[in-house]
Amino acid sequence: MTLHITRLRVEQLRRFRKPLELRGFEPGLNILAGPNEAGKSTLVRAIRAAFFERHRSTVVDDLRPWGEGSSATPQIELDFVLDGQPHQLVKSFLGKKRCTLRIGVRTLDGTDAEDHLAQSFGFAFASKGASKPEHWGIPGLLWVEQGRGQELDVDPARDHLHDALQGQVGAAAGALAATGGDELLDRFRDQRNELLTSTGKPRAAYLEAAEAIATLQSQADGLDGQIATYRQQVDQLAALRQQHRIDDTVQPWEALRQDLAAARQRQQALQASQAQLQGDRARLLQLEGTRGLLAKELEGLARQQADAAARGQALAQAEEQLQAADAAVATARQHAEAARARAHGAREASRIARQEGQRDSLRQQLLQAEAEAARSAHALQRAQEALQRLAVLRDGAAAAPTIGKAQVQQLLELERAERDAALRRQAVATRLQFNLPEGQILGLRSHGESLGLQASGERLLDAPTTLQLPGGGELIITPGGEDLAQLARSHGQAHQALQAALQALGLADVAEAQARLAAVDDRQAQMRLAEQALAIVAPKGLEPLRGAQAEAQSRIRTAHEALARLPVAPAEPVLPLDQAEAEQDAAAATEERTAASLVQAQRRQAAAQSLHGTAQQEQRAAQAALADPARMQRQAEAQQQLLSTGAEHAALAARIDEASAQVREARPDIVAQDIDRLQRSIEQMTRSHQQRREDILLLENTLQQAGAQGLEEQRDGVAGRLAQARRRHGELQRRAEALDLLCGKLDAKRQATLARLQAPLQERLQHYLPLLLPGATVQIDAGLSPGTLTRTQEGGATESGQVQDLSFGAREQLGLISRFAYADLLQQAGRPTLLILDDALVHSDAPRLAQMKRVLFDAARRHQVLLFTCHPQNWQDMGVAVRPLA
Repeated sequence: MTLHITRLRVEQLRRFRKPLELRGFEPGLNILAGPNEAGKSTLVRAIRAAFFERHRSTVVDDLRPWGEGSSATPQIELDFVLDGQPHQLVKSFLGKKRCTLRIGVRTLDGTDAEDHLAQSFGFAFASKGASKPEHWGIPGLLWVEQGRGQELDVDPARDHLHDALQGQVGAAAGALAATGGDELLDRFRDQRNELLTSTGKPRAAYLEAAEAIATLQSQADGLDGQIATYRQQVDQLAALRQQHRIDDTVQPWEALRQDLAAARQRQQALQASQAQLQGDRARLLQLEGTRGLLAKELEGLARQQADAAARGQALAQAEEQLQAADAAVATARQHAEAARARAHGAREASRIARQEGQRDSLRQQLLQAEAEAARSAHALQRAQEALQRLAVLRDGAAAAPTIGKAQVQQLLELERAERDAALRRQAVATRLQFNLPEGQILGLRSHGESLGLQASGERLLDAPTTLQLPGGGELIITPGGEDLAQLARSHGQAHQALQAALQALGLADVAEAQARLAAVDDRQAQMRLAEQALAIVAPKGLEPLRGAQAEAQSRIRTAHEALARLPVAPAEPVLPLDQAEAEQDAAAATEERTAASLVQAQRRQAAAQSLHGTAQQEQRAAQAALADPARMQRQAEAQQQLLSTGAEHAALAARIDEASAQVREARPDIVAQDIDRLQRSIEQMTRSHQQRREDILLLENTLQQAGAQGLEEQRDGVAGRLAQARRRHGELQRRAEALDLLCGKLDAKRQATLARLQAPLQERLQHYLPLLLPGATVQIDAGLSPGTLTRTQEGGATESGQVQDLSFGAREQLGLISRFAYADLLQQAGRPTLLILDDALVHSDAPRLAQMKRVLFDAARRHQVLLFTCHPQNWQDMGVAVRPLA
């Protein structure tokens, strides 16, 4: 069955307040392009609403244009050709709800038209509320919403797909795959699942039998271990008793105590030798220090002679440096005096320039202060006028009567209560209508008052009333209803409350209260305007304005006084201030440099003088040291002491070498280790002997307790229960394995039948898939959705995985291919197909997009496709015009 939409018109729907009509849709591919917010998704929503939403639905407010009231009536008109016959669907929502479907010359209205569309297109309506994806059936499968191309939910359309598959492979195979054998297989699976989990692990009674075996086996193993331990402890006790008797007889620790005493004697002798060796080494160090001091002293006496000659040369060099420094100081002093005179003249010129600049600045300040004084005076005058007007308004407001909104609201509520009470009283009161001849009067007495009735009229009676008849007699009318008196009292109380409230406020009625409130609001509005005017002129009050005026007058006086204090302007031209200051800066810099040069020259002079004096003192000291008679005597004594110290040092070093060799051979560290080893061995032997005695006592006590437990008898009882548990487990194991094998066989048979049922869909899917992924295959799962994808890698190896594990773009591409395959299958089964793609394939790269274009072009040869896109440049090569959506 072929379906071809020819025209779409929308009005008062979301952004399309004015009518938008699209005509001339092609039977194959139609591309509608527009930027974001152009209304593409709105048109898709319109098509969905035309089919999926009931025209009387109250949950389609999203169709209403933004900002529109309740009178808006979203309307959709859709012309299409179904199996060669023209159809026109007109549906409007919210404001004016209607639905009309014209099929050739036949017309269906309301729910009849909607139910006919649902039956023809394969979808359903929600029983309550808005339509949901689970109701959309075939269109919901083939119409892709924006950003959801990667999502593929087959459940709403699975029955329709199943019917189409049955029509191609035969009803028997289809029924077998759908329901044949399922009840039996489910019953066997339930029996299997009572004993096994989905992964084949034991459960329930089977698991309990296995756990019982494990528990009893654990108990048996524990008893076996206790029995083996008991036997082992008997053997261990005999060995411990034998070893303890041997130690008591031999006492091996006594020989070790003798070896320990000999080792301690050797250690004492070595310690004495080490003490003597340490003293000799200390004396050797003293001798080495003495020899070093004597050698340094002789070297110093020799250096004194060379130092005296060097001091003479240094004195001659210091005299030359002092003469050069004196000449440099004289030159620097001349330059500094000249620079000082130039700087003085520049400072005087700069002072005069600043004085004249200050004079000009004071004149400018005087002009600004006079202008500011004039502005302040004008602002003060305007503020005083605004303040006076505000005071007049406030005096008027204080004299006028006031009332609040809450009081008026209370009066309105009291008036409403009185009116409601009167209406309730009138509704329950007895209605007396009369029509009397001319001149006849009836007397009426009610509520203690009497009046005459004549002519015609009507009265409401809400209390016992007496009618006096002409010629005598009375009619007493008692209105019915137990609550009439209560209503009369309520009405009276409401009337009294209203009058009391009006009297307390000095008002005649509620209208006067509302008029008084309006007058109060008007006075407050005028005062707010006056306050705003005052805030504009004097935002901080009058005092700042008066202060500003006084400050301006003070600035005028200050400027006049400052001008008067300035000296008389010089007669000769004055340099500009910037030129005078530049000249002053240059002169000051020159003065500073020359002063710094003079200071540096004086420092060098002082340093030269100090160096000359120091050189003189050092030269005289060196000469005096050479002339000292004690110097020669000390030099001879030091040489004699150096010779005697060297001889003692050589003898002592030989004795230390010999003693060190003897100590090294004796190995004092090994002797100390021997002492430690022997002490530990003695302690270990005695401690082991005592511990063995304690172990013997403990084992004797433990074996006495174990012998009283009857471990052998317990082991026999556990063995019997274990054999029984193993028989029970074997029975359950054989039953579980049999059920598992039976379910596997039945499921394999069902899967083979299901594969034959899915073959037409698999064939259509493989028709499109090679255009996107050459050499790839995809398997359909039991839910008729694409499941496992298998493809060949570049190296020739194959890989398989689930479709839902692919990237976003790849899932969207396979989702569209699957929808094209479903459409082919449904069309072959005589179901109408229409493909709507809203901004699809925006996540595809250039190579994949080119391949998907081939797939789309092929599908459009059999189905009408409406493609909405915001990227028209991507679809210029599809062989059809890209239609702009203006």
